[in-house]
Amino acid sequence: MERSTALRKVKRGIWAELGYRMNWIFFGIVGAILLAFIPIVGWFLAVGVILATLWKTFGFRETQVVGSCPACTKSMVIEPKTDVFACPVCQSCIAVREDSLVVLDIN
Repeated sequence: MERSTALRKVKRGIWAELGYRMNWIFFGIVGAILLAFIPIVGWFLAVGVILATLWKTFGFRETQVVGSCPACTKSMVIEPKTDVFACPVCQSCIAVREDSLVVLDIN
């Protein structure tokens, strides 16, 4: 029998979301100002950075995939397109399935 835990989709908490959006505002504005000092090409890039900053700041909330390690129950955010990874706490090799995390036997 293989040990597995379910994956779930969650949104950031209000304070984490606020910090995420404030970072986009601050670094987006700083990046756009720095790009604006480059003639012509930098101006177009600065406009693109401003549009991306506005989209990330005032756009929809992003959903994250969260799961618990089947071996030690440590909760962690699963990055998209991750197939296999090691748990940062217990170093177990974990495979990401469609809706669950499964401990792999390396032997």
